[in-house]
Amino acid sequence: MNYKNKKIMIPTKEENPLGLHSRYYVSKVSGEPVDENAEYFVLRLDKNASDLLHVDACRCAIMTYATIIEKTQPKLAKDLKNKYSDRVSSL
Repeated sequence: MNYKNKKIMIPTKEENPLGLHSRYYVSKVSGEPVDENAEYFVLRLDKNASDLLHVDACRCAIMTYATIIEKTQPKLAKDLKNKYSDRVSSL
């Protein structure tokens, strides 16, 4: 199956209130347009959320991402690990 050309619509909050649904608008700080065909997933990484288990899962996800990109984007991987490695608690 060719996933690159397959567009899967993300449901609205009304259609799927407790599951995956559109929650955020994403834009670039530079003002450049984002790819209209791209899909983004936002992770909350701070400790100020009411659901700390959710935040721990997000922190684990960002650390996994950093590990995977180490060879292709070493500076970004290092920055992410420096910023968030002490924040990951054991799940």
